[in-house]
Amino acid sequence: MIQSEDKYINYLVHNDANGIKEIYDTYLPKVQAIIGNMGGTKDEAWEIFQESLIVILQKAQTPDFQLSSSFYTFLVSICKFKWYNESKKKYKKNVTIEDVGTLKVEEDIVDSLYKLERFQLYKEKMAELGPECRQLLELFFAKVPLKEIAVRLGLKTENAAKQKKYKCQKKLIEKIKKDVKYDQLL
Repeated sequence: MIQSEDKYINYLVHNDANGIKEIYDTYLPKVQAIIGNMGGTKDEAWEIFQESLIVILQKAQTPDFQLSSSFYTFLVSICKFKWYNESKKKYKKNVTIEDVGTLKVEEDIVDSLYKLERFQLYKEKMAELGPECRQLLELFFAKVPLKEIAVRLGLKTENAAKQKKYKCQKKLIEKIKKDVKYDQLL
């Protein structure tokens, strides 16, 4: 890891509010300018910036992570790649990325971006479910036993909780598959 740059990684990993503010103050205007030159708005750039920081945080928490470039180069590469994907989906056209030299995206970063997008789709569709389905699935995904879920939700039996879980999962899957983003994230 490059010593002068690892402070930004440490800010993210340790959720250092002042350090994260420094990252935003230092790099967000630069990313907004880059995304703006590529046809994006400031709001779109802000969202891309946020998602890119999440990707960097996820990568930094893996045991074999090493920052082999400057933090800025790494951040901008992810932002450009993320913007390229968003633009391609949104506008259904090709986007030219200049300065290809900085865009060295490893396969695992691409995977991380797709995982993040799939997770966001899942969260969006989960929020569309009714409160009881949402609560039941959240408990189930938190590995709470069905017997305990039945008690918490006031269902008569463990089997009733199991049937309700099945129906809720089916609703969630249908909502996800009906979304236009679904096919793009496979």
